[in-house]
Amino acid sequence: MSLIHDRLLSGVPNISEYADSRIENYPLMGSPLQITIILASYALFVMKTGPAFMKNRQPMKLDHVIMVYNWVQIILNTAVFLIALKEWNNFSIGCSPMDQSQSRAAIRIMQLQYSYTLLKFLDLLDTVFFVLRKKDNQVTFLHVYHHLLMAGFGWVVCKFFVGGQIYYVGIANLPVHSVMYFYYFLTAWDSSYKRSIWWKKHLTQFQIVQHFFIFTVFIIPFLNPNCSYPKWLLGVYLINSLMMIYLFSKFYVESYIRKKEKAQ
Repeated sequence: MSLIHDRLLSGVPNISEYADSRIENYPLMGSPLQITIILASYALFVMKTGPAFMKNRQPMKLDHVIMVYNWVQIILNTAVFLIALKEWNNFSIGCSPMDQSQSRAAIRIMQLQYSYTLLKFLDLLDTVFFVLRKKDNQVTFLHVYHHLLMAGFGWVVCKFFVGGQIYYVGIANLPVHSVMYFYYFLTAWDSSYKRSIWWKKHLTQFQIVQHFFIFTVFIIPFLNPNCSYPKWLLGVYLINSLMMIYLFSKFYVESYIRKKEKAQ
């Protein structure tokens, strides 16, 4: 039995060797228990208990709360993006190794990545608002999968793989979220914008381009034999990027191309 166990685990990387002691005392980063509870509660609420609770109730009027939430997201995502952009010259798309040193630059990147990770948990409120407002059509597999993945995997990477090539995920993702939350703000302010905003479909295109960019910045170091960034981690990101390209492209085709064809 021990031999079978050892063979099954032989290809699984021992991520404990990458654990970053610098971030152990940051809120939510000490133990996976808190994060597991948060993500499990989120999934349970949006998929089961939330819809059951709202079944015989009127949709909650949360427009003002959502508008404030959207502006908080716009400000925070934009601020973190602008700070991260100043670090651009310290990274290389060809290969950016992890840096777990105590240098000022390394600490700065760690704090940036931690801030980005917290934003992914703040994003979970999106779906909670959808459920409370009975916008069940917006609680799609793509939406829930994306939020769970970004928060859960983001936490793992922040705890064990700080810095390096992961920098480019934030650079691509933060401006997309700033624009997305601005759109959400406008539609909460005036629901007619859902039909009149001409650039709505371009937001989805922006998201697709984002994942093509992320795929590119991970395939290059993956194919670089001299790059020390963990190849298995690059592989995970590459697979996920392809998954997201497929899901967002499918959503775009169904929402904008097929609907237009049917309307004609």
